[in-house]
Amino acid sequence: MKKELLKSKTGRVLIESHRGAEGLAPENSWAALKLGGESGADFLEMDVQLSRDGVAFLRHDYTLPDGQWCSSVSWAELKEMTIQNEPFPLLEDVLVWAREGDICLSLDLKVGFIPERCLVTEVLRLLNRTQTQAYVMLISWDHIELLQIKLSHPDLTTRALIRGRLVEYADFLKHTRADAVSFTYGVVRPPDVEQVHHAGVAVNLSEMWRPDFEMVKNLDVDMVSWSDPNEARRMLGQ
Repeated sequence: MKKELLKSKTGRVLIESHRGAEGLAPENSWAALKLGGESGADFLEMDVQLSRDGVAFLRHDYTLPDGQWCSSVSWAELKEMTIQNEPFPLLEDVLVWAREGDICLSLDLKVGFIPERCLVTEVLRLLNRTQTQAYVMLISWDHIELLQIKLSHPDLTTRALIRGRLVEYADFLKHTRADAVSFTYGVVRPPDVEQVHHAGVAVNLSEMWRPDFEMVKNLDVDMVSWSDPNEARRMLGQ
């Protein structure tokens, strides 16, 4: 990974622009990505789905407005669709754009409701094809898939999404080998952050639904996800 993640080394909280920059433009759209990139955010977070014929593209919801599953529709059909007048970006195009612009990405792998390894296999192929391994952090709720990524590609950076508090973080981190974890806003406590930092792992605060940047500072997390990176920078005093 091109960026250091731990605040103890960077000296500041990293800013992750959520869903491209959903506070500035439609989520996961090229407009949001470009505005997020122009803002100087440390990471642009985006959601990756797989079409019926195995094409990786950006979208958060597993279903389309008409109720169809994203994974049941071909790319030929999907590329003709728009959401809020925005087409679905191809992941491969986004990776090339990020490499050329020296932009780091957080790819939330939407692995639900499809056979195991299908999306991960395609994403890994695209990272190799575009030579963007150093620009990307792979994140998921599926900790088994994240472990498989680390076992086969130990140099890739991974982040485990966690909802709720774990009894034992050290054991969890030992088994997942994640480089970072995302804690859910409202249930994380300082001892949780301390346990993760003790293991040398970075902490991201996610799902923050109100601008609570004093909490970000007090918890001493390493990264925060927010919809408007410019606002995050102002609120953090950066």
